[in-house]
Amino acid sequence: MTPREPDFDELVGRDDLDPAEAARLERVHRLLLEAGPPAELPPELAATPDAPRARVIGLPRRRAAAAAVLAAALAAAAFGGGYLVGHDGSGFEAQGRTITMQGRGARLASIRLGPADASGNWPLVLRVRGLPELPAGGYYELLLTRDGELGPTCGTFRVHGGVTEVQLNAPYKLRSWDGWVVVAHPAGKPESGPLLTT
Repeated sequence: MTPREPDFDELVGRDDLDPAEAARLERVHRLLLEAGPPAELPPELAATPDAPRARVIGLPRRRAAAAAVLAAALAAAAFGGGYLVGHDGSGFEAQGRTITMQGRGARLASIRLGPADASGNWPLVLRVRGLPELPAGGYYELLLTRDGELGPTCGTFRVHGGVTEVQLNAPYKLRSWDGWVVVAHPAGKPESGPLLTT
């Protein structure tokens, strides 16, 4: 018994299709019937080929030891160089230094320190992005921290859409502090936890 050709109307419900789409699908159906069934898979392709075996080429012991010593020396040099560049021993007192702050989501900030004046005031520029505008009476505050504990304020500010840039002041010995945070003071509500930290 010869199998009958599949009928297009049995395969696809014409009532559910746009007439143009039904005509396009029927043309494709006729082309598939004309092409006939695919050729049989040759037996040599029926089984998967064996994976090629990897060949490991070892280094002579002297070269392996030299490579390990070289890698350790490079790692030590990179660590030492990074420490010297990143740790100048002066806390936050590096004139012109930029300190980055991050919070959840797209909350970002940077603090750019200027030179201290004769009285010990450290002028700074704070650039903030991603903090929401607070209702009237609310504001943000930049504080110093030591070991995660909040310290003295460096000033308060409000934000607007986009990037807000404000000039603030840190009239303190910055060597006594190890970080910065930004907290929110919504009007009539308690102070938030840190929204941005260094």
